[in-house]
Amino acid sequence: MGGVWSLRNLSISVPRAVLSGEGQSAVLQCSYDLEGAALYSIRWYRAEIEFYRYVPREMPPYMIFPLPGASVDLAQSDHQQVRIVNLNRRLSGDYQCEVSADAPLFHTDIRSAPLTVVDPPFRAPRITVAQRSYSRGDIIRANCTVDEAYPAPNITWILDDHKIAETISWRSSENDFKERGAFSHLELTLLENQQYQVGLTYTSAGLHRVYQDHAVYGQQNEDLNVVRYTLVPPDSSQFTLGCVATIFDIYARQSEPVYIKEDTPHPASVTGEDSSGAKITSSLVTSLWTMLLVQAL
Repeated sequence: MGGVWSLRNLSISVPRAVLSGEGQSAVLQCSYDLEGAALYSIRWYRAEIEFYRYVPREMPPYMIFPLPGASVDLAQSDHQQVRIVNLNRRLSGDYQCEVSADAPLFHTDIRSAPLTVVDPPFRAPRITVAQRSYSRGDIIRANCTVDEAYPAPNITWILDDHKIAETISWRSSENDFKERGAFSHLELTLLENQQYQVGLTYTSAGLHRVYQDHAVYGQQNEDLNVVRYTLVPPDSSQFTLGCVATIFDIYARQSEPVYIKEDTPHPASVTGEDSSGAKITSSLVTSLWTMLLVQAL
């Protein structure tokens, strides 16, 4: 009977993440090819514990089992999918779909996929800075704090609407459903408008120059999760700083922006730079024109 099958191409589709709470739901789908054979049963498991069964020859064809923290929507569940409603974070984990063909082969196969039930933070992230004005050479120190959530959010630093750094938060283990907050510390050094030797990470008309010094990660280092950047301030001598908290692709919330400006605005540069990199001084050009006019008289 080699090569004789009645069940092929079994696959499972489970959302990577869904929000927790009343009215929130997740639709888990199972597709398969019985090659003309009859279906004997569909069984759904969460962490290897059965919570939904569909057997077409029985009446009624479905059977549900306790799923603490949620319930099965029978009206939206059948031999191809199961809909779970009102989930909480403790229902995060692996979900399995098991398909069995009917006689004579009773072929059975199973597939698994993870689902994370997200408890988002209650409030938007909050940003604090040690100072809201600067002089060239200063270091601006800023903190971004996010309330407890599951899983812990990631934090992205935003400077003048441009992403400059991201802190990846610690991820919970499979059996740990504890809510955790997130925290990131940024140190931003303000330079004169001069060439800086560390690699350029972003350049635009709005964000003059930002250079990444380093990000420190280590259990024994007192600078844990400190992100250090070096900035050549824009011509306006002011910029905004903010942070965004994200969890997968289903939650994103930004802090209120903080406006930072220079104590004494730096005089605008009188030098330009052509496409070949040669610098031209406007005062020198003016002097040359004056000399030419005098000679022509």
